[in-house]
Amino acid sequence: MTKNIGQGETLNLRKDWGKTLKLAQEALNKTDETKHPKLYATRKELVDTLQYNENMRLRAEKAERVNKPEKPVETEAPIKPAEKETPKNELSTDDVFTLLEAKIPKEDVDIVKKFAKLNDQSIEEAIKDGVLKSILKEKAEERKTAEATNTGGGKRGTTKTSGDELLKKVNKGEALETDEEYDKLVDARLKEQQESR
Repeated sequence: MTKNIGQGETLNLRKDWGKTLKLAQEALNKTDETKHPKLYATRKELVDTLQYNENMRLRAEKAERVNKPEKPVETEAPIKPAEKETPKNELSTDDVFTLLEAKIPKEDVDIVKKFAKLNDQSIEEAIKDGVLKSILKEKAEERKTAEATNTGGGKRGTTKTSGDELLKKVNKGEALETDEEYDKLVDARLKEQQESR
């Protein structure tokens, strides 16, 4: 943006902030505040804005000098989403669907991934491999056997405790475990109070 300022001199407002600011200040100084208060206020606002812009421009230039890298930074071309490779430990969506279709249990997914990686195969190729099929079959049998034997023990039966035993337990500071025990404790305390009367 250029502006003719008289006497054949042209000013480029974008490049010559300093000259623009001086001209605005001169115009402000020539304006009589009492005779032309609106014009004075407008020119004052212009000077303030130009001064602010000049300060910001100087700060930006200073920051650029300070932060200017010595060597040009090489940036990698951004990878498009379609070109992104899945990380080594992650499965692609196709691999996930392949595992689901083959009904591979969650516990065996790591085995399939390792097998595919060791044999430099895709997940789909690895699942079709006879060696991996036998390994997965053996793992499935181990899980069935573990479920059948139920080594963790089943649900244990609870012993019924009397109200007196619960009172002793609470007096020792031990916590009760079930709602039934709390109900029995309340009944025992009521019975105890009635007997004491």
